[in-house]
Amino acid sequence: MVGIFQTDIGNQMTIGLSDEGYKSVQLKCGSNSMVVKLETEEDFEGVIYTRGSFSDKKSSCFLDPGYRKGQRSFSIKFPLDECNTHKKGEIYSNTLVLQHDKELIMPGDAAFHLECDYSKPRDVTVNADLQKDNSVVSRISLTDADPSFKEKRRNKRTTAENISDTVILTQDFLKRRKEEL
Repeated sequence: MVGIFQTDIGNQMTIGLSDEGYKSVQLKCGSNSMVVKLETEEDFEGVIYTRGSFSDKKSSCFLDPGYRKGQRSFSIKFPLDECNTHKKGEIYSNTLVLQHDKELIMPGDAAFHLECDYSKPRDVTVNADLQKDNSVVSRISLTDADPSFKEKRRNKRTTAENISDTVILTQDFLKRRKEEL
């Protein structure tokens, strides 16, 4: 009997950066959690999870929205001290994966490197106009969904940054950024 797979394609296939499959990703940096709202272009039947959380499928780190088939808007909230969130000084970071198949990561899947930078003092100061001074910088960078990918440095072309607790990355933003740079 001849097997379906004639050769190992592991070294021939790469996941790479994907700027498809989503409309927008919003990060809100809370005092002890990250909240990510994601909108897909089409009905989504895959899974959304923080990198390294696929196998244990812990509910705060893994979202399988299968029972909501037909929806295109999803939200996941995870604590800053869980879900493989990295802390370097006062910067908390994690990578969220948008995987279109429930079992296999493939080219076309997207990943987003999330950062909440609390390097500024965390005390909120309110000025006379009752406007709060922002004490956090939030960032989302498009990254490789491949689980073996190691982030080397942030790519300005694929990063949205805001001096507030909330930032949004959209495909339109990435297209404009590519034209600018």
